[in-house]
Amino acid sequence: MPQACTRRDLGALAAACVLLRLPALLSAAWFDPDEAAIAVQARTLVDGGRLYVDMADRKPPIPPFIYAAWFELSGSTDPRGPRLVASLLLALAAIVLTREVCRTHGRRVALWTGALYVVSCFAFTPHDGAAANYTHFAVPLATLAILACRRGGWHTLLGGVLLGLAILSRQSWIFAVPAGAVSCWMSARTPGALRFLSGLATGIATAGLLAPWSDYWFWNFESSPGFVFASIDIRAALTAGLASVALFVAYHVAVVAGATARLRSTWRTHFDLWVWVATGIAAASAGFRFFGHYWMQIVPPLVLLAGPAVAEAVRPARRLAAATLGATACLVVVSQCIPTTFRERRRPGPLAATIRACSEPSDRVFVWGSYPELLMAVDRPTAGGMVHSDFVTGRSGGREASTDSVTPGAQQLMMRNLTSHPPIVLVDTSGNRALGYAAFPMSSNDDLAMFVEDRGYTPVSADDGFTLWWAAGSPCAENPAASAP
Repeated sequence: MPQACTRRDLGALAAACVLLRLPALLSAAWFDPDEAAIAVQARTLVDGGRLYVDMADRKPPIPPFIYAAWFELSGSTDPRGPRLVASLLLALAAIVLTREVCRTHGRRVALWTGALYVVSCFAFTPHDGAAANYTHFAVPLATLAILACRRGGWHTLLGGVLLGLAILSRQSWIFAVPAGAVSCWMSARTPGALRFLSGLATGIATAGLLAPWSDYWFWNFESSPGFVFASIDIRAALTAGLASVALFVAYHVAVVAGATARLRSTWRTHFDLWVWVATGIAAASAGFRFFGHYWMQIVPPLVLLAGPAVAEAVRPARRLAAATLGATACLVVVSQCIPTTFRERRRPGPLAATIRACSEPSDRVFVWGSYPELLMAVDRPTAGGMVHSDFVTGRSGGREASTDSVTPGAQQLMMRNLTSHPPIVLVDTSGNRALGYAAFPMSSNDDLAMFVEDRGYTPVSADDGFTLWWAAGSPCAENPAASAP
């Protein structure tokens, strides 16, 4: 009978899920623009707005509701709370995974698998591994889904529900539906696959409880082709893909080596896990952007394949694996202490202070561009109905996309929101080249330019290329010097 894992074993893994994110838990700075984008939606929810109606993004609904719940409980918009929630969810998944492997393979294999899982989920650059974005909430749910699907029986129904919730946290997990069906068929044949599909439909259907179903479906799936296929440069995509794969392997060398070492002996017995890996690679490659956190989707199945291989390897190989895990863990923690070394975003504080000085807490602010950190820093309601302007310009994931990538209806949504709730100020970010909107000045949008002219907004230049268009009658419109940082 396999030796059981102790509470101390499981507690150590759970603690590691917090310790490996500790610098991020101590920092109130946004590690990733997606965090700020989620927070913009969450603040709208807290103020009584509706997701995809009063505030839209091409992303799923669960993370904004998690952020909103934390904002309600804490009375603040600090990102450290959601990061703690992400760590606790990961700890839960790590405990369940370790106990399940302990049940089937024994304590030694389970501890190796658990350690590989925890370190691998953080083994990315800080903005990819330590933030609390859509991926970080989806991975624990999907991990539990994989385990439930492979357990068989009525667990397959639970597996479907959990995968459905993972899709509501990051829609790329929809690629894994075939893998889930294969796992359930292997563990419980046709009844298991049918239960899985029933659970999956139930899990996804809960989106209707969080937002209008038609709006959820449109923003998450119908409008996605424009994002996925926007302005693909094959040469640049191949270069980015190769670099991304190399970086993933470097961070996850023990896991990749362990899984591939037993490919020949596991592709039949653990065929479903390899399908999970394959669908994860497809999800990470969709759109040919290869952002680091996209690869997190292959971590759970890859770890389940690698754990037994590493645990049963010869002693020198195990020592080498332990050394690489330790070195990776140290690198993860140290890199979180210096996140701007890997990715630097302009601090919004000075500009936000300028806007706050010339506005009231109830005044709305519109930001032309993709700068959600500013929307959070100004602490004012967001105008325009969307977290950024990419939907109306066709800019997509940093690409200067064609007009084919403009989201249908986004222009109308933006103008309807601006007309109904005119902002006190419109911030044109196109003058700041670091924010990627140099090709899209606010004046290039005819409807928006006409709105600004008809309403009598006054332009005032600010530092770093920003232009602030103040509403008629505001102190900064009448006295431009008042808006100087």
